[in-house]
Amino acid sequence: MTAPDLQEHLSIIERLKSSVQTSDFDQMFAVLTSELPKSKQFLLKMELKRLSQPCDFYIDLRGHVDGTVHTYEYEGKTHYMDDNAVEVFEQGIRDYGRFTLGVYEDVMNTDNNYRVMHRKETEARIKQVLSNEQGLSDAELTAEPVTRHLARSVQFGSYLNRSEERMNYSITVEIVLGNGKKYSAQTTDISVQGCKLKLARQIKLAENDQLGIFFRELEQEYTLDRNNPIHYQIVEISLLDQKTQQLRLKRLEQSSQQEQEFTHFIDRFIRANKRRYKLNLDNALDAVIVKGYEQFYVPRTSSLPVFISVRQGKSHPQCALTTENNRASFHYFQDELQRSVLPQVLSAKRLKQLLQLPEGQRQTLLYCFTHASKGKLYFYSATEAELATENGLSALFLGFGASKKSWKVFQLSFLNTSSEYSQLHFQLPGDTSAGTKAKNTQLLDAYLTPLRFIVSLTDISTDSSSSWYQQLSYDKSAVRALNQFAHAKLNQLPFCEAIPVKYVNLRSEDRYLYKTTVQLQNAQEQKLPDAFSRDFSPNGMQVETMLPTQLKRGDLVRLNLPELQKISNKFQLKQLLYEVMAVSKSGTIMNLKVVENDDGHQGKAFFQLLIQNNRSKLTVAEEQVKHPGLAPALRNMFIKALNSFPFYLHRKGIRYEMKAIAQGGQPNSLHLLLAQLSTEPEHLNIEPLLKHNAVNLAFASQLKQMKRQDPPKNYELYLKVTPKADTKPELSCHYDYEFNNEPEKKAFIAQLIADEAVLFCYRIWLSRTGRPDSDFIAQELNYISQYAIHKAKLLEEELWSVVGVGELVDITDELLLRLDIPPAQRQQQSSLRTKVLTSASD
Repeated sequence: MTAPDLQEHLSIIERLKSSVQTSDFDQMFAVLTSELPKSKQFLLKMELKRLSQPCDFYIDLRGHVDGTVHTYEYEGKTHYMDDNAVEVFEQGIRDYGRFTLGVYEDVMNTDNNYRVMHRKETEARIKQVLSNEQGLSDAELTAEPVTRHLARSVQFGSYLNRSEERMNYSITVEIVLGNGKKYSAQTTDISVQGCKLKLARQIKLAENDQLGIFFRELEQEYTLDRNNPIHYQIVEISLLDQKTQQLRLKRLEQSSQQEQEFTHFIDRFIRANKRRYKLNLDNALDAVIVKGYEQFYVPRTSSLPVFISVRQGKSHPQCALTTENNRASFHYFQDELQRSVLPQVLSAKRLKQLLQLPEGQRQTLLYCFTHASKGKLYFYSATEAELATENGLSALFLGFGASKKSWKVFQLSFLNTSSEYSQLHFQLPGDTSAGTKAKNTQLLDAYLTPLRFIVSLTDISTDSSSSWYQQLSYDKSAVRALNQFAHAKLNQLPFCEAIPVKYVNLRSEDRYLYKTTVQLQNAQEQKLPDAFSRDFSPNGMQVETMLPTQLKRGDLVRLNLPELQKISNKFQLKQLLYEVMAVSKSGTIMNLKVVENDDGHQGKAFFQLLIQNNRSKLTVAEEQVKHPGLAPALRNMFIKALNSFPFYLHRKGIRYEMKAIAQGGQPNSLHLLLAQLSTEPEHLNIEPLLKHNAVNLAFASQLKQMKRQDPPKNYELYLKVTPKADTKPELSCHYDYEFNNEPEKKAFIAQLIADEAVLFCYRIWLSRTGRPDSDFIAQELNYISQYAIHKAKLLEEELWSVVGVGELVDITDELLLRLDIPPAQRQQQSSLRTKVLTSASD
């Protein structure tokens, strides 16, 4: 087992254990341990060598673990392990490439091992005794440094482009200031048009100051002018520590013969030495991280971004960016003729009211329900502000509306945007095609230019929250008064279209367009309307029926393929069992998934062979778009504006970690609160979110049960903020699953308000992710691999370890209204939240 003095470096061991036997191990080891003392580096290398030694031990966990042990064969040897140990063993084999001491130790120290469990219980009892004797709380005893739980902060849409390559190169130079004073400095990197320097902090400089540089060390080796310096301007000054500052410089105009000769020299020097000294790849590394995490989040967002165009002073919703998770919200606002009523719901009057609010506070609650009558669907909606101004109608609208199955509550956020954000291309150094990539077509520009705002609609209603509204008492005889909130039936509505997110790797396999007759039966063996296939893959197909069906998600159907059966005697294409995965609102189009039994599935085997033999003749099913490039453009505009709190869960062996937090154009309230706990701008301290090991217990257990196409799981998070006079505020989190029932939850919140603490409530959507979109980051990864393949591998490992993506939205106002907290207390809480957030953003 790894020695106690090396426990703090387990993360380095985990990252390097799979590379011990590779040729680039020494290089990777040097990069990851550069800040450690030589003695510690030596011990770490010895530990890695020890863990990678071949192992001949037999593993026998019978009677040693809390689990069912069974035999497991590996390379001619029989081991006895439970399922948990087998998972750890197989992961270890993948990491080390063979059965090593590291694999053996990991298997013998799983969480369900009685020895490990006993040790943890003993430690817990000791802590309990100490707490009783010394009066310490359990939190104080188990407190760890706040820097332990830091998550990478990813800024969406932030790509640092470089037009030229920058080489890591450290030499001593002499700088000359405008007053003639000379100082010694050290370069950290250099390019043709700039460089970075480290020098003493006491030297007083300011941005835009000009200075000259003598490259004395290069003068000794190469023929350079020793009398005239190279002129630069200071672009940025940053403090590295108490003694050192760093300058980012750019070259000034190169008019003299000497300056031009130096330009040619540096260009040749970098091209000749860049593989020796290594290029500075920070911008490319950051781009891979940002783009990778963006592509995980956008297809799984539950918020529906509706883009508002402004033409001749008039506004209306023009389109919405739809995903698997938010598509239901778009369909909710469609009438019986499949027309979107969003132009009525998001009226110019409502948008104007939101625009008048201070930026960052432009949000409200939107309450909706529908009423069907004589084949027509009537929509009713009201905002929080509208209900507050209509005396006596608030309880009537909320209570009556919640009794409807169509009842919905949306968090509505009003965000600024611009067509300038539609192109967020990352430019690699020397990529001359970047300028042409960044140009929209004239047709696309004409579509995007009027888009000025985004309304983000997030469905925050749940069955439990609806039950609270249903308890409100109201005068049933006054229901007709709600007609003022009804949207009139219009002969013509402004068109608002759905633009689906483009994500190449969402599907696990290609689907191929093919139309053939399909005969369907439901689970009761009743014949369904005539149908035909729209597309197929080995594991499923999309079918369209001539008439609507009553099928729903989860139903089982059997189908025959009579026309395809004529061309195949090898496969029986009758009574093939499929599961319904999705059904269109019209009830005529459904996605089916293969249901296999012990004998396999004849349809799957047939389509696999059909694709294999006819791939060149088949047409891959792709969504047709009205304007090429529209979906990526809207995606870019959305990520630059969003104000939610995306987070990511990574799997490391059998453990799950929250390792990354993302942010769009506007920080969420939780971004601001957590930022106060961290001294590193590139990271957020997520200590409060990890209460009771929420990631490895609640979130991980949920993700294990989910598939990528499953709808997200909802949670509520209650954050108690206790302001402190002279220190940072104290944050305490509680998840909804910690409460036994709704009254207990309400009592907790009421007590929190009575104690004059500040409450923030967040709704969390947790989704299972698919594999990363490798095509989206392929160019950057290929570039990094040319100069630092180990860094490219580490990036790929980080992205491939993502198994879950979460989205968190502030719903505090809705919670307090739902729980019928008195208006005076709601107003007090609103003022306190504003005060806390203002302090946090200063």
